[in-house]
Amino acid sequence: MTTSAEHMWDSFSTSHNLTNKTFQTRWFGEQSDPAAITELTNKILAGDKISTSKPLAYYSSEGEQIPQPGDYYVLLNADMHPVGIIETVVSELIPFLRVSAEHAYNEAEGDRTLADWQARSQAKFTTQMKQFDRQFSTNDPIVCEVIKLVYKD
Repeated sequence: MTTSAEHMWDSFSTSHNLTNKTFQTRWFGEQSDPAAITELTNKILAGDKISTSKPLAYYSSEGEQIPQPGDYYVLLNADMHPVGIIETVVSELIPFLRVSAEHAYNEAEGDRTLADWQARSQAKFTTQMKQFDRQFSTNDPIVCEVIKLVYKD
């Protein structure tokens, strides 16, 4: 059964006595690549992917708020349908070259090594920032986020 993000949030927040809490919708991966969104969503739902990262400059370029501990998101799949709810547990600013091997592993992408994460992320972040006419540097701060799946449809 497909439900709306609002309905999913209302049911979850009521059953968990979350008053004065709001949510946003969120998906992982580029909307132009539904296969990647599906893969990342499945990893979150399976409990394999528990961290994510983006350059700090991405948030200011997109006008997005930096995720904060206690933030909730209704997780959308590649069809933009809600499939779960995640909570931000940790959100910290770390220079790119100081991101830990543990964080890289918990992103659950590639071979899960720090070297692989650095190579893939540098390429991805460079491309992302070019969209905003910005340069990415390995000295740039990265928003490293730990997420927890708190509800699965």
